[in-house]
Amino acid sequence: MRKVKTKGVILACAVLFLGSINPFSDASSASAAGNSSAKTSQKPISIVIGGDTQFSGSTLKTALKYGPSYPFQYVKKDLQSADYAVLNLETSITSLPDSYRDRNQRYNFKAPASMLTGIKQSGADLVSLANNHALDYGQQGLLDTMSSVKKAGLSYIGAGKTMSEAYSAKTAVIKGKKVKFIAATRFAPSNSWFTFNRSTKAGVAGAYQLDPLIKALKKEKKGADYLVLYLHWGVEKTTKPAAYQWEYLKRIVSETDVDAIIGSHPHVLQGFTYYPKKSGGKTIKSVPVAFSLGNFLFPDYVTGKTAQTGLLTLTLEGKQPSISFKPYIISKDVIRPVSAAARTSMEKYLQSISYNVSIKNGKITNRSK
Repeated sequence: MRKVKTKGVILACAVLFLGSINPFSDASSASAAGNSSAKTSQKPISIVIGGDTQFSGSTLKTALKYGPSYPFQYVKKDLQSADYAVLNLETSITSLPDSYRDRNQRYNFKAPASMLTGIKQSGADLVSLANNHALDYGQQGLLDTMSSVKKAGLSYIGAGKTMSEAYSAKTAVIKGKKVKFIAATRFAPSNSWFTFNRSTKAGVAGAYQLDPLIKALKKEKKGADYLVLYLHWGVEKTTKPAAYQWEYLKRIVSETDVDAIIGSHPHVLQGFTYYPKKSGGKTIKSVPVAFSLGNFLFPDYVTGKTAQTGLLTLTLEGKQPSISFKPYIISKDVIRPVSAAARTSMEKYLQSISYNVSIKNGKITNRSK
């Protein structure tokens, strides 16, 4: 078992405007992200991150029949061997009846608390609740979810009983370094999910208004060695980021000292980039970005691109984090390995929809100069 100290703190996430400016055009980059040769005595920290994880329909039936760890049997080793592992939990963990369903929601997902055992035993440490299914069964359903996550020995980010808690960070001390994780969502079926008032019992951290997120990000980076943002954003079933996402990136990177931005929500894999952070006209570091990790565990109706998945490894070492990606496929309610040929094909495809990176043998290298 890996030994990681964790504690809660305040956090947030944010972003803004790219327009016609090419962020990769600076020829005086301080170093090539993901390819830095700077020597450091720091031991590398590996953070493994997966996308949308859902227990409903066939997935729930399979997990109830064979056990909650069954869907993760092939990724268990990757999750457990990392220093820390994070997933996006897109299911309400509650036993509430259908009368509690949020009627603004097209699809409402729920599962028993026993499903969290599979996530925990497979090696995950932290789940993001900042997504458009956290309140599928209302505020009480979210309260049940947060309680169940804690009882399962997991931590969560992106939700809380108050706005302050929802935007707070989870801190993990790994190999002597303080790593903070925060989350927010840019998609929700109702404003009530992320607007807190005196009657609010629980809600999620919203990313529609960026100022509160920017403020929290700035606060959270103080005293932290690394800050990782998990952002639920983008447009479903699209393979390229929307215009507003580039605007978000510009503001997040320019106004805060975030070290990595990981996305989910589109239900398909999207590409990668290293977004340059500049000071005095020079690039001082490049922030690794995964626009969407797609579905990680979803029912058997996923096929083609919606069944393509994988695990992102974020390596924290020195001042320049790097990323790599290991492809998997969702088949018959299990996250399964792919053949060597399929892996090569997926890497070529991901490179074709990425920005200024090369992908080889899983390693995602910055090509910006």
